[in-house]
Amino acid sequence: MSIRDGPRSGGVSMDEIRVLCVDDAPQWAAGIAEESDRRDIAIDTHIATTASEALEYLTDREIDCIVSEYDLPESDGLELLEAARATVDSIPVLLFTDSGSEAIASEAISAGVTEYVRKGDDSDREAVLADAVVDAVAETQRRRERQRRLHAVETAQEGIGILDPNGRFVSVNRAYADLYGYEPAALIGEHWELLYPDDEAAAAHEEIIPTVMAEGEWHGETTGLRADGTTFVEAHSLSTTGNGDLICTVRDITDRKERERDLERYETIIEALGDPVYTVDDDGRYTYVNDAYAEMTGYEKDEIVGEHVSVLLDDESVERGEATVGSLLSADTEDRQCTDEITVETSDGERIRCEDNVSLLPLADGRYRGVAGVVRDITDRAERKRELEEYETIIETIPDEVYTLDAEGHLTTVVPPSNDELTTTGYSPAELVGEHVSLIMDEDDIATAEAEIGALLRDPDRDHASFEMETITRDGERRPNENHIATLPPGEDGGFQGTVGVLRDISDRKEHERELEAQNERLERFASIVSHDLRNPLNVAQGRLAEARRTCDCDEAHLEEVAWAHDRMGVLIENILTIARDRDPQPDPESIDLAAIVDDCWDHVDTGAAALRVDTDAVVRADRARLKQLLENLLRNAVDHGDADPAGQRDGDRPGVTITVGDLEGGDGFYVADDGPGIPPDERERVFDSGYSSDGDGTGLGLAIVERIATGHGWTATVTESAAGGARFELAGVDSVDR
Repeated sequence: MSIRDGPRSGGVSMDEIRVLCVDDAPQWAAGIAEESDRRDIAIDTHIATTASEALEYLTDREIDCIVSEYDLPESDGLELLEAARATVDSIPVLLFTDSGSEAIASEAISAGVTEYVRKGDDSDREAVLADAVVDAVAETQRRRERQRRLHAVETAQEGIGILDPNGRFVSVNRAYADLYGYEPAALIGEHWELLYPDDEAAAAHEEIIPTVMAEGEWHGETTGLRADGTTFVEAHSLSTTGNGDLICTVRDITDRKERERDLERYETIIEALGDPVYTVDDDGRYTYVNDAYAEMTGYEKDEIVGEHVSVLLDDESVERGEATVGSLLSADTEDRQCTDEITVETSDGERIRCEDNVSLLPLADGRYRGVAGVVRDITDRAERKRELEEYETIIETIPDEVYTLDAEGHLTTVVPPSNDELTTTGYSPAELVGEHVSLIMDEDDIATAEAEIGALLRDPDRDHASFEMETITRDGERRPNENHIATLPPGEDGGFQGTVGVLRDISDRKEHERELEAQNERLERFASIVSHDLRNPLNVAQGRLAEARRTCDCDEAHLEEVAWAHDRMGVLIENILTIARDRDPQPDPESIDLAAIVDDCWDHVDTGAAALRVDTDAVVRADRARLKQLLENLLRNAVDHGDADPAGQRDGDRPGVTITVGDLEGGDGFYVADDGPGIPPDERERVFDSGYSSDGDGTGLGLAIVERIATGHGWTATVTESAAGGARFELAGVDSVDR
């Protein structure tokens, strides 16, 4: 049980009070405990019948107050008082006695007894004694607390003063008095207004003091008045104590405020410069950036300050900066600033090439504190230099011929292909410079070029054009070229200045085109033969087979083998036509329900006893016809090879293969898997080769077509082992659509 700010405690908070009652007849001790219960004050009483027993209590246990009879066996209360104070300094001791007299009371008070209470026969004597105990303990606690405060005040380095409730100093330490130019003793008893100008004193009365009284504390900046009339800026705090005193702490921050004002002036100047400015500490972290620096990088200031420079500079710039700092700190140089180049990476990923003018910050006790830098964007300058170097390198190394013409069509520059001294026309550059372009071009090609140049000049959105032409060599030979042209930058008057062009010899390409056309013609003829000359006999054979089944009493097993052979021939013809006529056209993708198209393909494949399981709800982006062909080939391949025995022979009595179509893990595509015999690992890399067949019954083209269709879509086709030990074909890189 504790009492806080109770009416008898004087604002002192007390927990349980431990009272030692010393009397050879201590019946009254029980009355103290009963009185404490009624008053909600916890008093724990302990009994000792002699002074020596009481002193043992003090040695072994913590006691807050002693209540003793004056007459004790072998001693008296005053002797106990002296011995108790020698053991526990300033412990309160109350004499509660029958044998009272004015002489004893006077002697007790002179000896330092805390309170002298006559026992008497009054009914409220226990209440009086309980009040005396609480008051004595509370006063002792207050005295001890003030002594601790006074000691802390005297030894503190910070200026501390204690004011009574009337605003007069009761204690100040040396640091506090020195701030105002007084001796500590000269301030004791003075009102605090002595140390503040009139306007500050008025503000304290109107704002500060009411705030302290209401909230218990106040912190702020005020102006202190020294004894010599000068003033200073102080960091000032006030707080209340339990007994109504005010504790005042002050610190002279005049220099700091002046530095802050200087900093504000410097920041204003830096912001007005317009150039990006920064400072970095010795750990390489930004401590300051101005608005221009933040604007250049695309970040807010508070997003940069505190971060390492590597968040904005590339690795090369960071390494070069560290080397620069090391050089400036070297004993070999007295320089404290230098200029370097850095690359700043902005919030949107742009890389800005900058000139960085770096200066060391003033050293602190010889220790490196960081650098300040002024940055200037030189991206355009660096880019122009880099582009010029690149263009020169490109022109010197490209395998094509580069030239420039003036507005009248005269050659002004000719650069032969790399490592060649002569131009592609057999002339040297010096022989062509100054000549009209008609020397190496006929009239029709010149007219085409003039038309293209005119179109470029009329359309500001076009910056180049290309056309095919022939150059005329020194020997009169005509060589096909592709001419890429652009207009030169306009002159100061905005007029046409001429053109630049790149001539690429396309003789080999033209020859290849002629060969390709001839090959395509041969393929078309071959496709016609396959389509017409092979289909017709196959159709006749299929018709005869149907008639034989209807009219002949033949062994059905033989007829089934004939029918199977016809089917294989039909597939072979379809695959050959696909290979012959497919020129790898660009797919025309659309959103396709994968499960639905798999079911459709299943209906168009001779599946026999095979079973299909579709485990996907994906919607993919693909060319419908080509995806259908890919799936049918994979399903047909699984049926054909999945029903084979390990020796590769078909067995109609074997259970049908189960084929599963599902999604790849991660949703990157789909797979077609079976539980058949699978594909040996050493053969998996060859299954997509044209003509490859594991059992000799296949065409060797179906899986090659699968890979071609996948490649045309930008997919990747691979084969591996299924979970059931069969073959698993995976199509990865497939675009999907959310349902």
